[in-house]
Amino acid sequence: MTKRLIDLDDDLLAAAQKELKTSGVSDTVRIALQQAAASSARARQVAWLQAGGLGEMADPDQRGEVWR
Repeated sequence: MTKRLIDLDDDLLAAAQKELKTSGVSDTVRIALQQAAASSARARQVAWLQAGGLGEMADPDQRGEVWR
C-alpha cells in the first residue's frame, strides 16, 4: 500500500462518509474506490451481455460445447 498526500473536498468527504457509513478518511476513500471499480466492472459485464455475450447459451447444441 502506498501513502499519498491529496487534497479532499471536506463537504464531498462528509457526504461520502454519510452514504458509505464510514468515519475515517482512509476507510471512506478505500470503499469509494472499491465501489467505483466494481461499478465499472458491472457496466462492462452488462455491455458484454447486451452484445450477445451469452448467445451460445441460447442454442442447446452449442450450450454443451460452452461447458467443455
